[in-house]
Amino acid sequence: MGEGSEKATGSMMSNTESAIKPNNIIKIDLKDGSSAWFMVMVAIIGWMVVQIIINEDYREAFNEIRPGLGLTLYVTAGSFVASMILGLLIGVARLSRNRVIETVARVYIEFVRGMPMLVWLFLIALVLTVDVIDLINFVLRTEIKARSVSFAWRGSIALSLFYAAFLAEVFRAGIQSVDGGQKEAGRALSLTENQVLRRITLPQALRNTLPAIGNDLIALMKDTSLISVIAAAELTYKARIYSGSSFRFREAFFVLAVFYVTLTLVLSLLLQWWERRIAVPGR
Repeated sequence: MGEGSEKATGSMMSNTESAIKPNNIIKIDLKDGSSAWFMVMVAIIGWMVVQIIINEDYREAFNEIRPGLGLTLYVTAGSFVASMILGLLIGVARLSRNRVIETVARVYIEFVRGMPMLVWLFLIALVLTVDVIDLINFVLRTEIKARSVSFAWRGSIALSLFYAAFLAEVFRAGIQSVDGGQKEAGRALSLTENQVLRRITLPQALRNTLPAIGNDLIALMKDTSLISVIAAAELTYKARIYSGSSFRFREAFFVLAVFYVTLTLVLSLLLQWWERRIAVPGR
């Protein structure tokens, strides 16, 4: 059993080492037919950018909408990090042997996944945020005003809590996909359950679930447009304000499409690069 454990552990360490080698960088070979999608996307975005450059109305719309890009990126990054952390905790709780913890985690997941994103946004931003502030004021005897919490923050919290439910299921599936022999090898080396989870299971689970996590990141980025309905000044809000004041709907939403398509393409390429970087050779 000792030899088998050593071999399994050696194989595991070899896989981990090869997965983090810096030469696994994504390369787009334009001669490869599989990269045709990339050339088409670049051509479409290039054509759209040219329209913005040569047309004064499109250029004006671009200048009016561009200030919302910073908040869009900020909300995307902050919400994604928060949802990853919370989703991982809930995903691990879903696998807990404690029935109470497992039940609470599952109820949260099913409750959130059963609600439309827009309804969830209104619930968090306009109802629960106010209730939580009132509760804090009652318990701590403070006088925090609900309006002191910006709608951008409320939108970020709503997105984080919403996507945590989806990422929790991704992490749960990823943890369960790790071969049992890897865990047994860790236990044979006298590692505790927590050490097995942190050093063996989670690194492999994250690698296995990267495509699904990437899809959720892109979906979250696009869903930041929904916080425009609570007056958070991101890209879509800026486009709505500009089109409403100038009645240039074509220019406003054409430019908005350029922003989102470009962001989606950039994220897709970064995710492919990272997936290739941590991939195990031969798989």
